[in-house]
Amino acid sequence: MTMFFQQLVNGITQGGLYALLAIAYSLVYGVMGLVNFSTGSIYMLGAMSSWLVCKYIIESFWLSVLISFGVGFVVAFVLEKIAFSAIRGATRIASLICTIGFSQFINEAVALIFGKATQGMSTFFDQELFAFLGVHISVMQAVLVVTVIIILVALQFFVYRTRIGLAIRTVSMDEKTAGLMGINVNRTISIAFSLSGACAAIAGLMGAVYYRSFSAYMGWMPGIKSFSAAVFGGLSSMPGAILGGYLMGIIENFGVQVFSTGYRDVISFIVMIVFLLVRPQGILGSKKKVKL
Repeated sequence: MTMFFQQLVNGITQGGLYALLAIAYSLVYGVMGLVNFSTGSIYMLGAMSSWLVCKYIIESFWLSVLISFGVGFVVAFVLEKIAFSAIRGATRIASLICTIGFSQFINEAVALIFGKATQGMSTFFDQELFAFLGVHISVMQAVLVVTVIIILVALQFFVYRTRIGLAIRTVSMDEKTAGLMGINVNRTISIAFSLSGACAAIAGLMGAVYYRSFSAYMGWMPGIKSFSAAVFGGLSSMPGAILGGYLMGIIENFGVQVFSTGYRDVISFIVMIVFLLVRPQGILGSKKKVKL
């Protein structure tokens, strides 16, 4: 029973990271119908910016959060403006290949500048919060869980309770109709794309702190797993992406307990494959026909 609750705590912590990344996928897919596989690289850039702040300026968790948010927002905005806006009318396959290309470019550029070796990352919070009946919860885990929840709630409020959020949801339903209603479609897409980058970068900071390391290629596997989580919960649904992220984190941690750590990465792909076969739209997603 102790191990059950310990894995549940670990799963919720890890699931929050997946949820942030899954929302990044959901935001872009909602307004553009595009799966942005450069999300994992922006995740890495968020970790990198925080690593640089801690190494050369000051070790501050909250400053790192702000820096990561800014870096992710700006990088995603620039990518959308110089690349994705130009190919918006292209086929889905062409756009998908473009996102993979940018992901590879970003990863290799960082590896060239900072090297391929894994760097140590400040954990900020080392001390244990409490231990109850053998279940250990660290201050770091508590801060990460609370911070992720605050960000998710704030993002939900922004999307469902503000005029810009209404514009994002309208564009996601019908881009042409939204334009006829007077909504600036290009600006709305840029905002959604930038927000997705900010979410991915903050998740990168959280991941680097949680795993105590940073590397140029650290975003690939979390990016793919979070895409699996988004598919699991519903790629077209933000609440579904959040649910999928948390469930994926919990399932993965319990799966490791049942099998072994060697199967950690396989579990996410098995879940995605099963849901693609049984319920392609995910738990909370809706069916949507897309021509490739």
